[in-house]
Amino acid sequence: MLFLTVYAGLLWLGNIVAGEIHLSIHPSQGIIHLGHKKTFICKVEGGDVDTITWVLPSGEILEDGDQQENVKVTVSEYNAQLEVTASTMQVEGTYKCRSIGESEEDLENHVTISVIQDPIFQPFTMFQEFTEGSDAVVQCNVVGIPTPTMTWMYNQREITPSEHYQFQDNGYLKIQNIQPSDAGTYQCVGKIESRNVENVCDIMVNVRYAPRFVREGPQILYSWLGNPVHISCAVQSHPQANMTWSHNGTDLDATAQNSSIVLEVRLDSMDQFSEYVCTAVNALGKVSQSVSLREAGIPGSPQNLTAVPLSSGINVSFSRPEDDGGIPNLTFQLEWRQNSNQEWSRMKIDQEHYWIRKLEPYTMYMLRVAAINGKGMGAFSNTTLARTLSLRGEPDRPKVTSEMEEISNSIWIFFKDSESDGSKVLRHIISFKEVHDEKWNNVTVNGSDSYLLEGLNWASTYEVKIQAENSFGRSQSTYLNVRTLQRAPAAAVE
Repeated sequence: MLFLTVYAGLLWLGNIVAGEIHLSIHPSQGIIHLGHKKTFICKVEGGDVDTITWVLPSGEILEDGDQQENVKVTVSEYNAQLEVTASTMQVEGTYKCRSIGESEEDLENHVTISVIQDPIFQPFTMFQEFTEGSDAVVQCNVVGIPTPTMTWMYNQREITPSEHYQFQDNGYLKIQNIQPSDAGTYQCVGKIESRNVENVCDIMVNVRYAPRFVREGPQILYSWLGNPVHISCAVQSHPQANMTWSHNGTDLDATAQNSSIVLEVRLDSMDQFSEYVCTAVNALGKVSQSVSLREAGIPGSPQNLTAVPLSSGINVSFSRPEDDGGIPNLTFQLEWRQNSNQEWSRMKIDQEHYWIRKLEPYTMYMLRVAAINGKGMGAFSNTTLARTLSLRGEPDRPKVTSEMEEISNSIWIFFKDSESDGSKVLRHIISFKEVHDEKWNNVTVNGSDSYLLEGLNWASTYEVKIQAENSFGRSQSTYLNVRTLQRAPAAAVE
């Protein structure tokens, strides 16, 4: 802290008495970056002097115009400038400014010069390459004043010493048994902790290795005559491998795409269903891999066909066939009909479940499914049956039987119903007419499981339809055709 004191008529400035002659040096700090220059000005304050000189750390005195390799002095009436070029560490030391004051007393001040340097990287190879399995030494040359510490980074993480990574005395990084997975960008970090300054250099590490297939092991592909097939193989290697396809020892024309090669086989003869060999070679090795091309077959039949009925549709599900014929990309043909006298309705689907919509309620349907690949359609699955439900919860068609009275022109009708959604059948509606009539006669039967149709014409054929009704509504009709006796029995006539 600068402080002023008045004493005996004099103004004191710190240790310097105001009004007394003295020397000041600006700047007072003597830190110079290596390779840079700095000028220090020694100034006379409070009086006059005849000469000002600078004294080097070696004791040598430099006056106006004196110059050495890294030092130059320029003197004016009131100051002397010392220009120092920090080309080497040898310029470090204490430099003194001297003069003789008016009282013939020696005046002196000094500045201590030190040289610093931020971390910099000396020339070295930024792209370094090694062979797989070798002990790789990644070089990095960093200098600074004072000497920087070195650390290494890989994949955004600092590398710590281990069995795989070791640090050498010169700061180089040693990678034991280097592998292709070790390739990438490494960062060499030089840091001077005392000044908290650092510098980073990226080093690209490549690993040379023999070709290896992306997909290992023999492969089997399926196709059929007239259906071209593309066979490909891909490798990883450094340097890039030369790749070829061959068949029966003869190289074939193929399309190379960086680290892969694609062969088109047109399949216009059965001889082409055989083995094809992909070969990759670079300076470090050679590998081959075979692909067997086989004729595809039609798929087997789907398994586990199930059908869950809804009011006006059926949810169908099944399992893929055990044998896809060698071509796993299957589609399926789903078929359904009400009875064996109808044509099948068909739908192509690409998954193992489907909701068949807009079917008749309370109707029995037959269902089956077959798988299709590029070669053709396979056998159908076992046929399964499913009966759709009611639209709103109304009863199913009633199950009925009829029985002719032996001595009359009456017919007994017997009902057998099941509940629908827990709603009990409340009544049955019977409609009947002779086949040539247009008008229907209607009878409602409440709370009974049978009814006797009486007063019918002899030797006549009747159409009868019966509906069941519950709290949700009426069912669809069950139809009967019945015929009365030819004539009344004799006992009945008497």
